[in-house]
Amino acid sequence: MRSGLEQAGPKILSVDEDRVAQAQVAQAFNDSGLFYRFVSSRAKVIGGIRQLKPDLLLIFSELYSSLTEDVLAAISGDVVHSRLPVVVLANDVSDRPFVAGLRTGVVALLQGPFSPMTHLPALRSVVQELPLRRGVVGGTGASTELARLVEHLRRTRRSGELTIDARSPNEGRASFVAGKVERASFGELSGIEALVQMVTRPKGHWHFSEVGGDQGDGAGVVIEVGDPDGVTQEIGVVVGVASTEEEEVTQVFEVPSLAPAPSAPPPPPVSAPRVLLVDDDEGLCRMFSTLFAKHGFAVTTAADGVEGFAAAETRPFDAVIADLNMPRMDGWGMLRQLRDDYRTKELPVAFLSCHDDYRESLRALDAGAQAYFSKGGRLDGLVNQVKKLFTPRTEAERQLAAGADFPVNLGVLGPQWLVSVLAKGGFTGVLEAADSWASYRLNFTEGYPRHCSAQAGRHQADGERAFNALIASRNAQGTVRFGNFPAPSTLVMPASMLLERACATLNENERRVREGLLVSATDLEVNVDLYAIYRHVGPQQWLEAARLVCEERVPPRELIARLDVSPLEVEDMLKDLLRRGVITLRRAA
Repeated sequence: MRSGLEQAGPKILSVDEDRVAQAQVAQAFNDSGLFYRFVSSRAKVIGGIRQLKPDLLLIFSELYSSLTEDVLAAISGDVVHSRLPVVVLANDVSDRPFVAGLRTGVVALLQGPFSPMTHLPALRSVVQELPLRRGVVGGTGASTELARLVEHLRRTRRSGELTIDARSPNEGRASFVAGKVERASFGELSGIEALVQMVTRPKGHWHFSEVGGDQGDGAGVVIEVGDPDGVTQEIGVVVGVASTEEEEVTQVFEVPSLAPAPSAPPPPPVSAPRVLLVDDDEGLCRMFSTLFAKHGFAVTTAADGVEGFAAAETRPFDAVIADLNMPRMDGWGMLRQLRDDYRTKELPVAFLSCHDDYRESLRALDAGAQAYFSKGGRLDGLVNQVKKLFTPRTEAERQLAAGADFPVNLGVLGPQWLVSVLAKGGFTGVLEAADSWASYRLNFTEGYPRHCSAQAGRHQADGERAFNALIASRNAQGTVRFGNFPAPSTLVMPASMLLERACATLNENERRVREGLLVSATDLEVNVDLYAIYRHVGPQQWLEAARLVCEERVPPRELIARLDVSPLEVEDMLKDLLRRGVITLRRAA
């Protein structure tokens, strides 16, 4: 057999976290004369690309899996590799129409599972066809498809321009940079409102032109002198370089034997629980990281509360396990920041402490933590306790997969988490829920939110306003019901965009309180009907303060002295009134 450097055809680098399956895949490629290497860790992708300089990147995963999204994020963030074509081998290939004419990023979706007879010719065909593509894709779609297109552009980190109904009175245009909307226009509208109107129409002709899709386009112009790492090296068996902050370490990846080496435990599956471990003790951090990784967790570490909150803001985790006593910011401070930000409000948090103190345990639970663990307990017992954090959500996912109606406790699951899971599962049906304040109804069609309503007494809200109220609800309980339920179309964006906008809106409301509206507001409007409801169902400890604000119009700054309460308590009470729409605060002109 000819060596890899002598083999004809394109160089292909694949990413697959299943090392065992890659043994047969790699053998099939080599037998066909295709130069093929793979990496089993997403962290090694950029190093492999730098050293191998492949013609194509092949990902063995679903298009919207965390593996694919991490790889695309790494590529789009590196101008040297942003033009690299990517093929995804997946079970769900419904986004094929969105990639058929593009030259960079995801250029093809192939139906899995892998078959040499089918996929080897298909990959050769993709490579041969790419130079002939114009970097443009288009079609005609209804609002559901247009919303899915926007979601595809966001999650695959596309850069380019989307046009709908070009050269017509209803023309809409939106520019994307790495999946984010940079600008959009539709008539007199601009920004996100314009994008919403673009995808609202019953049917529209669309086309998307990618940046870097043609030779010489801005993002595709790369001037490279020598090796990117300043090192020239022949590619033989050693074909990957991964960088750390301290040194470069050469990674060897080759066609493995059918069984992985005993000394190298298999990586956690894509669906492994993602845990953020926050502790300033490096020794304990290493010990617990090894323990959790051994039991199938994907572990990320942070040295204190500041690093922990920064990590939770930017990366998805299923739980945070934190020490209480840390420098810069302790566990209590980090917990408050997590709970004050709607992006992280639902993240389960458990505390670790050297002390088995029931009073601290009660304080942790009262502050919004899900559990309190002693470091002095048995290690296997600690693992079991951590696993219990995932039980409610795991059970909800199981019931969703079963396809039968099931009850939900949003106070335990989190409304954002449940909406995301229903969307990713392609759910068609309705989520009905209620708390002491209002009742909520959210309709889905094939994973897309179509309508939302919220009813509080005689007051009803629809669309995004109702959706935001659902996300801000507290301890709502309800039912997930499968089936087609007629409802008007009041929502036009994918769930991910709705959640992002809801968090931004709710955070902005609370930011205004924190940054001074609390003490400087002199113009206060009260919704009398909603206040009447609040008197019956609002938190008991806030009712007197609410009465002074809503009935006697006592300015917020005077409550602190009049009731002998802390500014934080007044802030929490006002945020609750604002969240429910009972009051509106303004500064006097």
